[in-house]
Amino acid sequence: MRIAFDLDNNLIRNNYLFPLERPHWPRLAQMLSSEGLRQGVAEAVALCRAQGWEVWVYTTSYRSAWYIRRLFWLHGIRLDGVVNQQRHDRKVQVRSTKHPPTFGIDLLVDDSEGVKLEGERYGFRVVVVQPEDLDWVMKVRAAVQCHDQVSAEESQKT
Repeated sequence: MRIAFDLDNNLIRNNYLFPLERPHWPRLAQMLSSEGLRQGVAEAVALCRAQGWEVWVYTTSYRSAWYIRRLFWLHGIRLDGVVNQQRHDRKVQVRSTKHPPTFGIDLLVDDSEGVKLEGERYGFRVVVVQPEDLDWVMKVRAAVQCHDQVSAEESQKT
């Protein structure tokens, strides 16, 4: 299974001043990046990995995949995949802001209600996490567990 996290206003501050995670290598982070990651991201990634999920980033930003991987590495997190706007534009065939199924992504964590509506239209699961939600990791945990339970039930039917 694959889960992807949106960046802006979800894991990276833009318009909201949510608390930030302490980088794994603070001095390197200070030198190499002007952005931090939302508090709880390490916990969210760890719980996804404990359930056997791959962890990806899916963003509409033009940050390079290399930059995104480095940002997460500075926080002690290895990503399994990155979809940025350039990759999305090259691969996605439908008119949608994001289309996780194109990349084999089963669950998307995003702050946009519009992306959730696209998920309903194009048949992909989106968990909406608001920037001001301090219990966002619990929402991710519940969504991962629910997805695992639904998948197990579907496999028992076949």
